[in-house]
Amino acid sequence: MTQLREYTEFSDGPLQFPIRGKVYTAPEIDIPTGMRLNGIVEGTADQDMNSVELGQLILGPVWDEMIADGVPLAAATRAVSVAMADFLYGREYAQAYWETGNDPKALEKRLAPNRASRRSTSTGGARKTR
Repeated sequence: MTQLREYTEFSDGPLQFPIRGKVYTAPEIDIPTGMRLNGIVEGTADQDMNSVELGQLILGPVWDEMIADGVPLAAATRAVSVAMADFLYGREYAQAYWETGNDPKALEKRLAPNRASRRSTSTGGARKTR
């Protein structure tokens, strides 16, 4: 039987958002929240959620902390979007989203070099055509 490594040894851990000299640490998406977010994305759950409710769902108490600290709305909503992107697409995409604001051209430019290097990396299993 194969013993798997402890999840926390290789997971990315929680997202951290540096805003105005303070670092906000988002809680990792738990099972109930993840199921609800999947339902929203798939169109099988209530999609009439406003930005405040979505912020509270995804960031939990960090959303309230940002409000209390007077974080600009643009920064807070970007944090919510980045946490959602991390949940749906992974950390690499989330980091690119944080820095580009989901500008499609900027995201493509940022992610393209990494994708190209993954495609060109040999696994040693395939042989080149002669």
